Amino acid sequence: MAWLAEGSSAMVVTPIVSGCVVLLISAFIDPLFGLGPLLGVLLLCGASWLLLRFRDPPRRIPQDAGVLLAPIDGTVVHLRRERPTHRRPEANTPPDKVIEDLGGGPWIAGASSSSFATEQRFAPVQDKGKDDVWCLRIAVGSLDLQVHRTPMAGTVRAGEHRRAVDGLSERLRWVIESNGRRVELLAHLVRPRLALTPLAVPGEEVRRGQRLAFMSTTPVLELRVPADAWTPATTLPSMDERANGQEVQAGTTVLFHPLWDAEE
Repeated sequence: MAWLAEGSSAMVVTPIVSGCVVLLISAFIDPLFGLGPLLGVLLLCGASWLLLRFRDPPRRIPQDAGVLLAPIDGTVVHLRRERPTHRRPEANTPPDKVIEDLGGGPWIAGASSSSFATEQRFAPVQDKGKDDVWCLRIAVGSLDLQVHRTPMAGTVRAGEHRRAVDGLSERLRWVIESNGRRVELLAHLVRPRLALTPLAVPGEEVRRGQRLAFMSTTPVLELRVPADAWTPATTLPSMDERANGQEVQAGTTVLFHPLWDAEE
């Protein structure tokens, strides 16, 4: 079904078929003490909600050079400057350098050697530093589209599915690189999760606005971009910890503009 997100068809078709079967049984065989029609209607109502939630209409992708687009539909929670404080340890990291009491598994102090080379911990900052990033946090509503799209064209450098551990929720992490510049998408997931369908793999070349993944439940997604390469769109108030309520659309809304001459 082209008008549904890839990987969601079974979740939508099942309650539709079940509801129709229950209504037919209730009408021609046994109404089950009047509960059959009610159950059938409830199943069809649930299917209608899933049709709205898992729809995937085509989007008109902006072609402005160097801009970054919204990776998912939702509402902006905050935009703030952050700095990496810890990163995941490498295989040859000495045991005495590994920190286990921060939560979420093992960490070592400092930023990764290259931008978003591995998962990192970040802290908000007011001053400027060379490793700073902009973190845009988007809350996804119950009727917002659940399809993740690429904010820019480039190469998928990482696609990681990390399990929930020690205070950190289950999450899906993507890193996309273009001309030596990388951005990171971190989707926080919740249970029950009915589907998780990656639509791209590491090493794949992707277009701007291309579908990256479908997940049935994505309450929050964070987009992190290097602060020395992009500046937020004027509609986004920086350093605002409150939800500003701006609605964004995946593959359509421009979130960041380049600080370099993207026309070159």
